[in-house]
Formats: sequence, C-alpha cells, structure tokens
Amino acid sequence: MVLAFPVTEEYDPVFHEEEKQMKDKRVTMEEAVRMIPDGANVAVSGAMLSGTPTEIYAAIGESYRTSGHPAGLTVMHAAGNGDGKEQGIVAMSEEGLITRYICGHFNNNYKMAELVNQNKVGAYNLPQGIITHMYRAAAGGKQGELTRIGLYTFCDPREQGGRLNEAAKEDIVELTNVGGEEYLFYRTPKLDIGLIRGTSADEHGNITMEEETSTVDMRDVAMAVKAMGGKVIAQVKNFVSAASIPRERVIVPGCMVDAVVVSEDPVKLHRQTPGSFYNPVLSGHYKIQEAGFKPLPLNERKIIARRAAMELKPEAVVNLGIGIPEGVAAVAKEEGMGDDMILTVEIGLIGGTPSGGGDFGAASNAWAELPMSVQFDYYHGGNLAFACLGFAEVDGRGNINVGKFGSRIAGCGGFIDISQSTDKILFCGTLTAGGLKIAVEDGKLKILQEGGKVKFKKEVGQITFSSHFSAETGQKVLFITERCVFELINEQLVLTEVAPGIDVEKEILPYLETPPVISEDLKEMDPRIFREEKMGLYDIISGK
Repeated sequence: MVLAFPVTEEYDPVFHEEEKQMKDKRVTMEEAVRMIPDGANVAVSGAMLSGTPTEIYAAIGESYRTSGHPAGLTVMHAAGNGDGKEQGIVAMSEEGLITRYICGHFNNNYKMAELVNQNKVGAYNLPQGIITHMYRAAAGGKQGELTRIGLYTFCDPREQGGRLNEAAKEDIVELTNVGGEEYLFYRTPKLDIGLIRGTSADEHGNITMEEETSTVDMRDVAMAVKAMGGKVIAQVKNFVSAASIPRERVIVPGCMVDAVVVSEDPVKLHRQTPGSFYNPVLSGHYKIQEAGFKPLPLNERKIIARRAAMELKPEAVVNLGIGIPEGVAAVAKEEGMGDDMILTVEIGLIGGTPSGGGDFGAASNAWAELPMSVQFDYYHGGNLAFACLGFAEVDGRGNINVGKFGSRIAGCGGFIDISQSTDKILFCGTLTAGGLKIAVEDGKLKILQEGGKVKFKKEVGQITFSSHFSAETGQKVLFITERCVFELINEQLVLTEVAPGIDVEKEILPYLETPPVISEDLKEMDPRIFREEKMGLYDIISGK
C-alpha cells in the first residue's frame, strides 16, 4: 500500500533562506557567554568529561579574567565534572566568578577546594543522585526532592546540612516529617542558565548524543532550567540538517535549547573521556570480546577482593566503587564467574565492564543506558544485591568519612545514595594506609611494613555513612580488610574473622583507636583466599 500526501502550493521541501536563518540556533562562543548574566544560578551537565561542556567553561573563565563578567554565579552539578586536572569546571573556578557552589563530587577541583577552604565561596556537597532528582523535581514544577537519603549524615541539617564551610550561609536542606517518618527536603535553587553538551545539533536546536559514553543528566538539566524560565546553551561537535536526524536520536529536543555552540577545538575541549577523544565501544556502537579486568597478583588488594567476592550470588546486580572494590570484578572473572555479576555505573550504564583509568565512568559492552536520574531511582529502590565501596576513615561506631579530610575535599558523589539504599554493603580497604607492605607465605599473611596512617579513628571528620541509619534500616554491613573482617552490629564494630598468621593483639588492636567487640565465634578467614591458585569461588558460594 502506498500512501500519497497532497502537495499544496504552500509546501516546499527546500527551506527558504530566511526560514533557515530564523530557526538556526547557532551562536558564537562570545555570544553564548554574554547570555549569562552576573548573579545567575547555573546548572551544568556531565560526568568526568562525558556530557561536560568544557569549551564553554574555558570561555567563561577567560571572559571573567579579561572583563570581570559573568560574576557572582551559583554553579550546580551532580557528578564529578572534568578530568581532575585543568579541564572541566576547574576552568571557571575563579574567585568572584563563582560565589556559591553546589556539587556532588569535586573531582580533584583543586582551585575550588582552595576557594572553599578560604571561605571565598559558599560551598555545599549533596548526594549525586539527589542533585539529579532535584533537577527532575524542578522540571515537574516542584520545589525540590523529598527523600530519606542523607539522614544522619553531614547532609542532615542536624549535622552540617551539606555545608562545607562558614561561607555557606543559606539552608538548602530541611528536616521534615511525613507520615511519622523523618525525611530530608532538598530545595532546588531557581536556575537561570543550563550548560549542557551533545554530539550533534540541527538548526532547530535538537541535540543528539551518539558519541557520548552516556546521556548522563543533560536532559534533566535542560528541563529543569526551562521549567524555571531560564535559558539552555548546548555545546556540540557537529552541526547538521534537521532532515538528517531520526527522532529516536534526539535526546534533548530543540524546544528545550536556546543556543548552540559548535566546538572549535573538539580534540582538546570536546573529548569523550580524559583518556579517549572518541571510542565507539564506549558509546555502545560496538562490542569487544576481551573486555574485563586483568587477574591480580596475590597482594592486599586481591585478598580483600576475594573475601568480598565470597558474598556474590548468581545474577547479582552490583555497584563497585573505585580502587580496591574494582578488584571484585577481576576476581570474579578469573574464577569464571564474571558473567554472574551484573555491574552498574552511576552515570546510567548497566551490564558490561566498567572502565578504569582515563576512561573511568564509562563501560565496554554495556547492556543498557539509562539517564543518571533513573539509574539512581533504581539504586534508591533497593535493587542492588550488594555494593562494594571504599572507606577512608571509620570511627568506633562504624560511621565512615569519604568526603572531606581537613583541607582536602573529595565530595560524597553517589556514596550516600548507594550506601543508604542497599541491603548489603561491603566496605573494602586496608586496615592501615601509607606504606603498608604484606606478603603471603605458606598460606599465611605477614605484615612486612605497617602503614603509617590509622584509618579506624575515634571520630571521623565528616559522616558520609551513618551507622545509626544503617541500624534503623537493618542493613548487613561488613568491613573487609587484608587481615580481618568486621561486621557492623548495633552501631558497634564486631571483629568476626582474622587472616591466618595474624595476631589480633599485636597486628589488629593497636591500629584501632576505639577497641572493637571481639566475637565469641571469631573465625579464621577462608584459607583459600591466601593461595596463589584459583580459590574455587563457585564452590565457596555454593557452600561446597
């Protein structure tokens, strides 16, 4: 059957030149920067360099240094934004340019950390997933996000309310009661400008993202800003005709975009990740056969990862933090159980193999891609079988700090979102840090050199994980180190397992500023963990 459409005199398949001019939303970089007024509240998209409008940031920073404008901005972003060096939000982190900063993760933004420590910027750190939900709430005409995520942590107004310094005067988190339960309300500031990034744009401002590692939060930022009457500026790599973009490719419709800037230096300032200008595997166009983590040598990292992997169940959906927790995937693959664990990444990827190094935050062979806000819906709904996360400081009650250590600021990222909504949490790390050296001989662990830094302290500098919240929700929480395992029971650390060859009195207790409870049923860690050969993970999990 052939459908015929009548052609009228008014219909012309070729755009008139004046119509093209009217619909073309391209602007120069200078024009885009002039759209940002002094004192504006600016939401920016991206994670690492994926979805991060780096060239716009650089232009804003340069404009301020030469003209003094724009100035007095509030800047808000969810994930770590940049390469941890010179690219990303750091390019516009100038005194006077930004006066209020709301973020989920600092991503080594050393300039901003200096301004925060000098009280020259009012700074707030909120959970990464909550910020994405604050955008979505604003997009729906709501004032903010109501949730239990963050209770009893530094985000709780009874603690610091998310503040990082004295210059953060305004209360942006409120404690409230709904149906007899405590909740936190995170109020979204009025957003005037949204800065987002895509791969291609047409003359109408429709934005595609075919070369990004994920859509991250670009659409959520755009919708939030438009709902508040603001303007959205998009950085893209390509400018194409609207006739060439299939509708399923459009992630941010042109009605949500006010201006488009085409990158002039995409190799430097429109990179897919810090490590890759463009890798089609990371954007899901191709798959590779040998994706995965390499086997680890029998060191402290592998010992910890092996013990954590013993908690694995077939078809488990998990989230692994950066560093030692990543070793769990390496162990599972080596043991032939790599396909029994479904890995997820906070920016919205499910399945496949998360990338490390310069491609951190991306993944190879992912099954699916969700917006970051939806991924955190999945996390908040308790759908992870377990999460394996790192720790930096732990107090005697089991509270953890991963976000702020004196003048060093990392930020909580998705740590609070995940750790407060998952039934089983494995915190993985060495007992001490700073120079620890170990060896395994004849199936026994030997401490050759003790780390110079104590991690188990009387008090933590900031509560990023609350043992009180954990006790209220009935989580199972393990602290897995190279020489012992603690379980968090009724807000107390209970020593439950010790590595073969380790003396509790000499090699554990002296490095805990608060003595733990020692289980009456204290066990030796599984000896198969401390052998060079494969440990037989499937048999362990099966109870053989």
